[in-house]
Amino acid sequence: MSSSFKLLRSLSKKVWSGRGTPEELHIKGGVSVHDLKDVQAVNLMREALFQEGDLPEELNDFHTLLRFLRMRGYDVLKARDSFLKCLKWREEFGVYQLAKEFEFKEYDEVQRSYPHGFHGVDKCGRPVYIERIGALDLETLLKKTTLDRLVKHHVYQQEKTTNLRFPACTITANKKIASITAIIDVTGVGTSSFSKPARYLFTEFHKIDSNFYPETLSCLFIVNAGSGFRILWKLLKTFIDARTSGKIQVLGSDFKSRLIEAIDPSNLPDFLGGECKCPDHGGCMFSDKGPWNDPGILKLLQTVEGKDEDKHTTGEDVWFSTETTPDNRNEQTSKERVDKSLSHRIDLLQVTAAKTEQKVRAMEVALEETKQVECIAKTFTANKWNHRSQQGLLRRDVE
Repeated sequence: MSSSFKLLRSLSKKVWSGRGTPEELHIKGGVSVHDLKDVQAVNLMREALFQEGDLPEELNDFHTLLRFLRMRGYDVLKARDSFLKCLKWREEFGVYQLAKEFEFKEYDEVQRSYPHGFHGVDKCGRPVYIERIGALDLETLLKKTTLDRLVKHHVYQQEKTTNLRFPACTITANKKIASITAIIDVTGVGTSSFSKPARYLFTEFHKIDSNFYPETLSCLFIVNAGSGFRILWKLLKTFIDARTSGKIQVLGSDFKSRLIEAIDPSNLPDFLGGECKCPDHGGCMFSDKGPWNDPGILKLLQTVEGKDEDKHTTGEDVWFSTETTPDNRNEQTSKERVDKSLSHRIDLLQVTAAKTEQKVRAMEVALEETKQVECIAKTFTANKWNHRSQQGLLRRDVE
């Protein structure tokens, strides 16, 4: 180990001795307010990566680097090594091509056999992810798709969450959002449910999430856990690190009050004790409900990223198109695409018009205030002049 790396490690240990995990950061004036010690740690990690010559521009992001630091207890060299392994995996897996090339045409059929997806936000503004493992029909599922495609779909959703859901929630919550709240319904799940394909998916998903998307889980509620699942959980828990395990709550059938403490009933599906049914989407698990579908927020994200909505979308641009939700966009007919595009443009025009009207009103108010200030200033000047004139007349009378 070089002397410079030894210095980085010693500095990181001094900076982070006894430090816990910081909460999501608040936004002031549109700018994230970073903790000073976070900044110091991220700068040390950047220096370590620059020495290796491995820091792609698209991943040279404060919060991305901070997640790897948290995963490794703020040990800069360990975080650097984990980050480099992530870069290698992204290249080998073809992550950068997924956004523009992956087409999950079997989305609807998969959802019927394996209900899962994002639905609304929790009370802190984090995306809520739900899986109904108890409703999983693995035999039917594997007739509609393959294990390999399910893994690619999982990575696609992770990228969509990082590039679209988190930024959209950050704007809505007016604070940095970089983690999710998850709910897994395990009704009827037991040791017999952990078949070879199920074990493969669990292992792959866990490996990808923990190694390449670290520190993105805020809290996980496992609900409807019966005696069979609790036996299985003892086995599964051995694969999960202590840090993640501490974020998991295993609940029985009496879970509603715990969920409502974290999630407003309007954002909770009715099958979990909430009020939402999403009838227009064929059910909550088909809706991908959330601020990441708001045309105004999509437009704002396009503006922030310097995107042009009329250009052909590739790479990260794809995430700012409403056609990515849900990710079965190639199933739409040409007419549906045209209608959706037209509706999207109308929504954007309405948002722009509303913002313009707000600006005009603000200008009118400012102008009126300016006039009032000028009027007061003139009155003050006139009174001051009259006062001086009266004083002059008095002096003349005295003389």
